[in-house]
Amino acid sequence: MRAAMILAGLLALAALAQAQERAPESMTAPEPEIVAPPPAPTDAAPRIIEAPGAAPPRRPRRVARAPQSEPSTDFPAAIAQENFAATSSYQGAEVTVFGYTPDRLRRGDVVVAVRGPPETAVVRRKFRFLAFWVNGDPVRFEDAPSFLAVYSTRPLNEIASPRAIWELRLDPAASARLVGATPADADASAYRRAFVRLRRQSGLYVEEPEGLDLDANALFHRQIKIPANAPLGEYTVEIFWFRDNRLIARQANTLNVARQGIERTIHHLATKHAFFYGILTVLLALAGGWASAVAFRKT
Repeated sequence: MRAAMILAGLLALAALAQAQERAPESMTAPEPEIVAPPPAPTDAAPRIIEAPGAAPPRRPRRVARAPQSEPSTDFPAAIAQENFAATSSYQGAEVTVFGYTPDRLRRGDVVVAVRGPPETAVVRRKFRFLAFWVNGDPVRFEDAPSFLAVYSTRPLNEIASPRAIWELRLDPAASARLVGATPADADASAYRRAFVRLRRQSGLYVEEPEGLDLDANALFHRQIKIPANAPLGEYTVEIFWFRDNRLIARQANTLNVARQGIERTIHHLATKHAFFYGILTVLLALAGGWASAVAFRKT
């Protein structure tokens, strides 16, 4: 009995060994179960993880340029007198311009420009016809200053740029505006240069590149002569302060040169009431002739 039980156990062990040998060799272990992470809360923003890679090139940042400030009009400069009387003994006016630069180190330059009332000017070119000189076609300029005087501490081309000189009308040729067309065989700039040359010869256009001086306290003072042949009216006096080729401050003043007294009355009568002025002139001439005849009559 005992031998039969031992034999049955051996047969069971043999059968289990044969079953293990028959199992396929390609069997792999079962894949582990993937457990999904818990969902994120609804109020939290989803987190996006980008794949690693080359970062996009960054654009260079633009440096914003600070806008150029407008020139200040609070410039400590003025004129000594604003009204001038043109009487029978009028021989011109003297304008006194004075002031100081805010920079106590005397850095920068000062320019003073005096302009007369604008007017219309005509320039003609002469040409030879047989044995005579004849005036050619006229070229008209408008808004030309009847008088212009420019004084500065240094030459203008060392103080400001050519564009600034032209825009501020510090160049005598910049103020006159050409109206109409020029002759076909002529240059407009030649007429402009001739216009400026004629005004300089008559003393109406004056330029002194070193006509101003700054003293130790950065003060300046200048007397500007307005000749007697300059027209009467309202004049403009502009004072500019430049530093490093930039306009820092400017000041504008006006002065008036007008007739006073009997001269003003006669001029007003002759221009506004020409008919009555002519009758009055004839009557005065007749009265003067009769008075002379009576005074020098022979007895």
